[in-house]
Amino acid sequence: MPIDSCATKAPASGKSLRIALREELSMTGAPNGDLWLTSPMGKITFRQVSPILRQAFDALTRGTTTQEITELVSKQGDPESLTRLYLHLEQLGKRGLITHTAVDSGKPLATITGIGQRYSFKLHDIDVSQPYQLSRFALWRRQGNKQVLESPLGQARIMVHDHRFSALTGALCNPRSLKDIEDQVPGLSDQAASDCFQLLLNADALSECLDGSSAEDNNETLAQWSFHDLLFHSRSRFGRHNDLYGATFRHIGKIDPRPAVKHPVAGTRIDLYSPDLATLRAGDPPLAQVMETRRSVYDYGTHPISLTELGEFLFRVARVRETGQMQVRSFYTEAQGTMEVSSRPYPAGGKCYDLEFYVTVDRCDGLPSGLYHYEPAEHCLMQVSGRTENVEALLKYASVAAPGGHPQVLITLASRFQRVSWKYDAIAYATTLKHVGVVYQTMYLAATAMGLGPCALGSGDSDLFAAAAGTDYLVESSVGEFMLGSLPGRND
Repeated sequence: MPIDSCATKAPASGKSLRIALREELSMTGAPNGDLWLTSPMGKITFRQVSPILRQAFDALTRGTTTQEITELVSKQGDPESLTRLYLHLEQLGKRGLITHTAVDSGKPLATITGIGQRYSFKLHDIDVSQPYQLSRFALWRRQGNKQVLESPLGQARIMVHDHRFSALTGALCNPRSLKDIEDQVPGLSDQAASDCFQLLLNADALSECLDGSSAEDNNETLAQWSFHDLLFHSRSRFGRHNDLYGATFRHIGKIDPRPAVKHPVAGTRIDLYSPDLATLRAGDPPLAQVMETRRSVYDYGTHPISLTELGEFLFRVARVRETGQMQVRSFYTEAQGTMEVSSRPYPAGGKCYDLEFYVTVDRCDGLPSGLYHYEPAEHCLMQVSGRTENVEALLKYASVAAPGGHPQVLITLASRFQRVSWKYDAIAYATTLKHVGVVYQTMYLAATAMGLGPCALGSGDSDLFAAAAGTDYLVESSVGEFMLGSLPGRND
């Protein structure tokens, strides 16, 4: 149960934990006793706060314990003041506005802070003989100039202040009980070790061990989550973090946005066929028919796809229809600026259009084998290279990713990541993957309508692509692959 609710029960564990208001909170008061706590997430108002309760709030800004603040109000207040204190603490606790710090000999070891909307600190009954193990989802990293530990299973973040906490968590890579920790971490008192366990349990970073194995490892649901997938899921959706989120535009005035269309690649230019849209509208099969007959095709005709067909396919899927300027404003810094945007046949979040289309040709009637970049504004191909060793490897990888298939043409989707991350925080890469999804469907529908064989691939080698295309892995590398060719039975 929340610490606020059990303060009167004086639990044996957790009494030495220091509680405080979060650092980002500012407190102001009015002559009538009203008190306001303001944070980046909004303002909380406490009406007609008595002088003794104001002292309690002042103690919370400095840091105290539940026992100390209870004694303060009990000695100088009345039963009603104590009740109101518990209500205020409960309200603050449910909002994740109170931090809890484990201390030893007056030195802070670690502090836990809520980062999720539903975080509430709880005191756990800990059997000193019960083994626990650090969760395989626990993550250590640097935030600013501090070390933090967190887990996508939880809704809290632990800020590490002392090497003894680091030593304790290191020891918990193997199953250990509180009794075992005494020998593993010299200089750490029993009470402090117990308090550290409380922090780790509240961060969902510890798992009980039964019969020598972690309960987490025996959980069928968790066993099917990989570490990076669960972390990505929790941090790219709102609810389990308090990081900057969404269209913040926080780089306005510091970093120039990338252009809507990539600067042309140097190389031999191949102009592409542009179909007549009116003819396409009149002659294409109905959408319902295209949707129902769409299939992944692994085997292709003896006679390959033609350059004309490739040009029509790219025209339908990826060309730039128009470009323009969009006025933008940062919700983070209030700075204003402009961002170049474009319109294309498929949708893209915030009109960012980060995806570039690279065409790796094995066999295409009218186009030599090699690697090409599609220039969407000019509707042409620019040759990046001939059939190099890396180009050969890209084609072979596609054959492995689609057993039994070998592409006549491999289309690689590469993201210019900063087109999206300049605008968005937390959701930038998730947005890119959504772009890949809508492009896959667009390519499936266009290929089906044209009588071509499409097949989206589930994986690719981004380092290999960057080597083949000569791009920087962190600036522009592959995020999706798609095979294309003529339908089976096409022999002339």
